[in-house]
Amino acid sequence: MPQSLKSNIMIKRRVARRWGDPGSATVSEPRTELLVWFPQYGGGTSAEIPQAVVFALRQKAQQLPDAHVLMIEDDSSIAEMYRLQLEHDGYRVSVATPGEIAFSTLSGSAPDLVLLDLLLPDRSGFEVLAALNERFPNHPPVVILSNYGEPSMIDRGRALGAVEYLVKSRVTPAEISMQIPGWVELGRRRGQPES
Repeated sequence: MPQSLKSNIMIKRRVARRWGDPGSATVSEPRTELLVWFPQYGGGTSAEIPQAVVFALRQKAQQLPDAHVLMIEDDSSIAEMYRLQLEHDGYRVSVATPGEIAFSTLSGSAPDLVLLDLLLPDRSGFEVLAALNERFPNHPPVVILSNYGEPSMIDRGRALGAVEYLVKSRVTPAEISMQIPGWVELGRRRGQPES
């Protein structure tokens, strides 16, 4: 096990003294524990996380739809934070940094949802969305996740067809994850022929 996943901690336990001795003594034992982290519940050692939490998370993951999310994001720490949460919640996640990689990903394995940043190294997110509309007329729903919350930018994103425009500092990865089923369903309904 990598050392980065371990933590040397001191486990303290109460030990009763011999009969007749008042009180008890504290004995410290050095021990190596596995550190665990659940996005919605924080972290701790494996002994500290109640089994009910683990069971609840497994149940939740089984109830979510099977969906593939493409995240177009150039900040690796933000992309990793979202990837961890979404994979934890049962989604398949692909991360693309430049817009061109996103297009090749869309050509290969069509995702069910695209999370799009606006500030990318090779072009703006608006340019990526406009190109998506041209190259892939029936593309999956696009949700813009940006640091910019100006009304003119929100209007421009919606005019280009984004189903939602969210400001990163106002939402958490867990909140995004909870909304994915609705966005995926919207995309699936949009892709069905009208009768």
